[in-house]
Amino acid sequence: MKHALAPLLALLLVGGEAAAVAPGAAPAQETPVQLRALSVKLEGKPLRPRLDAFQSNYQVLLPLGELSALLDLGLTLRPGGAGGTLAQTGQAFSLELGESTVRIGSREQSFEPRLVRQIDGELYVSTQLLARWLPLDLGVDLPRWQLNIAPRMPLRHAAVAAVLARQPAAPQAAAPVPRTAESLEANLLVMQVMLDGEVLSDSLAAYQEGNQVMVPLGEMARLLTLPIQVQALDGSATGLLLHPDKPFALNIGQSLVSIAGHEQQFDPRLATVVGDEVYVSAQLLSRWLPVELKTDMASLSIQVLPRERLPLQDRLERERLAALLRQNTANAAPQYPLQNSRPGLISWPMIDQSVGTDARRGPSGRQLRDVSTTYLTADLLGMEGSAYVQKASDVAKPELRLTLARNDPDAGLLGPAQARSVAIGSIVLPGVRNLMASSARGEGVQISNRPLDQPTTFDAHSLRGNLPPGWDVTLYYNDALVAYQASRPDGQYAFDDLPLSFGPNEFRLVFHGPLGQLRVERQSFLLDQSNLKPGQLFYSVAHQVDEHGDLRSLAQLDVGLSSQFSGTVGYVSRPSGINGPQRQYALLGVLAYVKSMILSARLSEMQGGGRLSELGLKTRVGGLAIDLRETQRQGMFDAEEFSTLAGGVRQQQSLSLNGNWRLPGLPVSFAMDALRNAFDSGPANYVVSVRGSTALRGTALSNSLRWQRLGDISTLDGVLQVSRRMAGVGLNGQLLYGLKPEARVQGVALSADYLLGGGYQINAGALHTLDSGLSVLSAGVSRNFGNFGLAMSGSYSNQHELAVGMQLFIALDRDPRTGSWNLDGQPLAAMGAVSARAFVDKNGNGVRDPGEELIPNAGFILNGGGRHQRLTDEDGTAMLSRLQPGRYTDIGLDPTTLEDPQWKPVGGVRVLPRPGRVEVVEFPVVPTSEIEGTVFLVESGGHRRGIGDARLELVDAKGRVVASTSSSGDGYYLFHHVEPGIHTLRVVPEQAQALGLSGSLTRAIEVPRDSDFISGQDLELRLASAR
Repeated sequence: MKHALAPLLALLLVGGEAAAVAPGAAPAQETPVQLRALSVKLEGKPLRPRLDAFQSNYQVLLPLGELSALLDLGLTLRPGGAGGTLAQTGQAFSLELGESTVRIGSREQSFEPRLVRQIDGELYVSTQLLARWLPLDLGVDLPRWQLNIAPRMPLRHAAVAAVLARQPAAPQAAAPVPRTAESLEANLLVMQVMLDGEVLSDSLAAYQEGNQVMVPLGEMARLLTLPIQVQALDGSATGLLLHPDKPFALNIGQSLVSIAGHEQQFDPRLATVVGDEVYVSAQLLSRWLPVELKTDMASLSIQVLPRERLPLQDRLERERLAALLRQNTANAAPQYPLQNSRPGLISWPMIDQSVGTDARRGPSGRQLRDVSTTYLTADLLGMEGSAYVQKASDVAKPELRLTLARNDPDAGLLGPAQARSVAIGSIVLPGVRNLMASSARGEGVQISNRPLDQPTTFDAHSLRGNLPPGWDVTLYYNDALVAYQASRPDGQYAFDDLPLSFGPNEFRLVFHGPLGQLRVERQSFLLDQSNLKPGQLFYSVAHQVDEHGDLRSLAQLDVGLSSQFSGTVGYVSRPSGINGPQRQYALLGVLAYVKSMILSARLSEMQGGGRLSELGLKTRVGGLAIDLRETQRQGMFDAEEFSTLAGGVRQQQSLSLNGNWRLPGLPVSFAMDALRNAFDSGPANYVVSVRGSTALRGTALSNSLRWQRLGDISTLDGVLQVSRRMAGVGLNGQLLYGLKPEARVQGVALSADYLLGGGYQINAGALHTLDSGLSVLSAGVSRNFGNFGLAMSGSYSNQHELAVGMQLFIALDRDPRTGSWNLDGQPLAAMGAVSARAFVDKNGNGVRDPGEELIPNAGFILNGGGRHQRLTDEDGTAMLSRLQPGRYTDIGLDPTTLEDPQWKPVGGVRVLPRPGRVEVVEFPVVPTSEIEGTVFLVESGGHRRGIGDARLELVDAKGRVVASTSSSGDGYYLFHHVEPGIHTLRVVPEQAQALGLSGSLTRAIEVPRDSDFISGQDLELRLASAR
């Protein structure tokens, strides 16, 4: 406490001159930066070509004496201030620079000293203060270097009016015509922004224009905490680049940027206005800002590489240290309160509809095939209902999938069962290694309390989801390409039983649509921190009748035994073949987390005799994850490849290595899988697969080799994959080759795509396989019209088969607030949505009452990161679609998008998005005020002087401290964004008591419902010894 009070104590005990340099006083003011001279306009007409101006932090300072002479305001400069009679109001005006006060009429106000500076005999005053003191509206347009003056009362000087009457309005540079987000929907990229390994945003809305990635300047500045403000209406932006001597100004209409007073022209194609945001190419921003923005289209990510230390990096470092302190404590409370909701009895659905036709002509004749695919989701019977129907003209029976499900991350389902997920209908039965493979198709029921964001089993994870017709998905594991799937008749994709390594496991799914759509989903797990807490229990129960009519059942229980050990018990029932007899198994396992490794042991027993034993080890050495496993079959055990049938595996050893390294300018990913199978008789078989991946100068390279020895036969083959995006063209190539028993090329495939303007995309491809001699050429064109998408394609083979096709796609959802249907050219049904409404809450009750103002053009921040691309319409509403289901999403208003700087959002809301459901959420804002004043020390002789480092608090009617600040060196203080109500201004009681202060230690302040600037709220303090 003694050290905390020393600065103020020093100020209290010394005279005014000493106080100015006392330890702990306010730091020295920053030197203002001179700007380029401003041209002056009065009510839109030229008045003066040059007026000197300075900038101090965010404030522009204008010469008071020169303005008074120019407009005949009646003010003159004098030593230490200015005075006179305001010509427009007749009020006396007196400014005292030394006391930081101004008196207008009978009202005295304090001001912040940095906002009034004496430079070369002139008083430079901030536009904020000038507009408050004088009946003038002042607008500084730094991108155009203009000062626009609009008097609120008539000017006295008749000559000014005469000059204006004679002069025509100066030609204005045309403001750029803003483009709508809907017109660029096909080019939309939802990107992840990374800084020093931290995710700043996983939903940054960017656009692709040819080979350029257009990034929102305002949003990027907000994420990086750079003080840059965007004015989309006139296509400009202003601010500072980390230092006060580096002002930044951008003018899109003139294709001009000014950095630290140096002007540069740029290619007008590299900057544009979209909605209420200014978009600039990442390449251009990397030249302007103190960071390099490295875009990666394969992962839809932007790496921020600072060229100088950012304040944000210091904050992230502090948060990392705080996170280390919280590791052994409970999770932090949600950022926003949860808005509870449950699926209703029935609701309007979200619909993804695709209609296509395909015509073929070849040696075998002609064929015409029509396909209709519908996927819809909605509330049904208090659950999340989904239906998938595909009907093809050449198939009598349609493909049908119906499911009712509920998901709750907080385990609030089925009462004491505390389930997190429940599903009835078409379900996927998860696999159990060596006992039962995953069964994708079948009807049944599934219940589990496993966390929704955790792997499906301890050391394996399955990725499944919906995949509309014409789409494909590529799977990356720790940045290495590992699998690819195209759309299937059942409308799903499945990557089952993917092994997990010790350490980080990063899965990335990259989806490509037939209309050029691109979407990325990410999941990550840290296996070495996945041990269950003592007494913690996870279970899964499922029963299914598969597509062949066979029964499959699964029950598994995992329990935490201690801080290092957990156990598993389970039961599996499956058919031994199609319509074969049932096989039943029991399993028992244990996991041990020992220092830097995980040891596992599992025993599986088959009804009727036979068992399977397994030992495993997972660890990491340097950057290399190691997985060892030994499995042995005993007796008549029969399951998968461990079968009693002839040739069944008796013993199996496996080794997996997986690592990532970042060499200078060259990231390298390596993986190896080795497998040995020993049989009841005969020689053992060996399979070794090696994969290496890297990215070199924008080109992604991956090569896989597989060596097999089956008895006396050995083979070696491989796959080389190359992808690159260059000059707006996406290139992909694949080469299949064999090296043993003979070296030869087995097949080659090439594809390219190019994004044209207006949402059009063209693509072409070539395929040749040497084994069959088949060659195919293909081409296509597509366009996303915003409300729907249309694609046409054609192909021709060397077997004289010609094919042409067309596909129409449309997605629909409905805003329950307005009842209006929305059309979209990209899928919606698998995701959640929020109908958000922003309004000015005049009475502070949190509910919109009749007459309360709706707020257009307001944006919303998701999970504290990126801003959703949708803004509110004139009715204050916005449909925030494509929210990840089953995971909590924090949504808050973006204050930078509110038109009134005194509006303050009232918190935010946490929602749980559900497929097919639109949550209705209100976002009130309240008008706030600013409170300013000065803290004075009254000495024994009655003389008073301002004191610094006085700690002040604002306390609301409930006794809560809602704001705090400290006075500057001259005693001035300022509170921003104070909400309406009765408040008490006070000196912090501990400080007042420790220093023996008396006098006006508190002051009641009533803040009105409408925004206001409340000045003159001074406090007069006395020392006990001065009474």
